[in-house]
Amino acid sequence: MLLKLMANVKLKNKELLEKLQARLVLLKGKKVSQQEILDKCVEFSEKHLEEFIREKIEPPNLTPEKINLIISNIYDGPVYFQDKSDDELLYGS
Repeated sequence: MLLKLMANVKLKNKELLEKLQARLVLLKGKKVSQQEILDKCVEFSEKHLEEFIREKIEPPNLTPEKINLIISNIYDGPVYFQDKSDDELLYGS
């Protein structure tokens, strides 16, 4: 099943993705979208999880300012459907 979600993903190195895209165009002889590249990267990482885990992936640096910003953006609103899970609300029962 193809689930299409609209998501904003911030890339630290968009330039590297663009270079990879250009190299793939040269190698394959046709344009490969950045979305296709990212999808394949996720699939590859899942298939080679142990190797992926060995990569040095640094978590983002949380400064006190960033922590305060996150805390200040917390919304504590009413719960309208307490008897339904998030999945039921998003995708139906």
